[in-house]
Amino acid sequence: MNCKFIKKMVSFIFLLLMIIGCSNNPYKWESTQIAINNSYKLQTGDIIIKDKLITDPISWLGHSSVMISDTHIGDFPMPGSDYYTISVRAWLNEPNRKVIVLRYSQFNQQFKEAFLKNVEKYGHGKYRTSFFKNNDTDFYCSKFVWFLFSKTAQDLGYNLDLDSNKGPIIFPYDFLNSKNLKQVIL
Repeated sequence: MNCKFIKKMVSFIFLLLMIIGCSNNPYKWESTQIAINNSYKLQTGDIIIKDKLITDPISWLGHSSVMISDTHIGDFPMPGSDYYTISVRAWLNEPNRKVIVLRYSQFNQQFKEAFLKNVEKYGHGKYRTSFFKNNDTDFYCSKFVWFLFSKTAQDLGYNLDLDSNKGPIIFPYDFLNSKNLKQVIL
């Protein structure tokens, strides 16, 4: 076979998997309206994953963010944008989207205090893609979430990796198969 053809097929299959590939997960997607109506159940440290929209190519890799208080999200929204905080109700205000909310079961008061110190220390700057997960200066949505949990656990003396496939890049859907996260039923 032609080498060029094989490269094109591999690229096409990779792109197809990135676009339509969803994790095999036991979670139930909830509408953003249900999440807004039940936002009182959300807690600092909860991870929210938005579904992919076929009409929005930027969403094809997914989107995730983390609760930095019981009412606000910390987010790196898209390339070229700065980190910002926003109320969870405003962030979820997309009627045609669905979400999954995940919670780290060991998120106790000690973890919360260290986590919030890391949010303060690392929650800044512009969205930048980096292939090195441990780099503490370049963040995109899911890497910021992953890094906060990993760094906080490290600060407390243990290892935590919420990336279910342990790849060099952490995508929002990689959180879905993490054995350390459980769905928050809204």
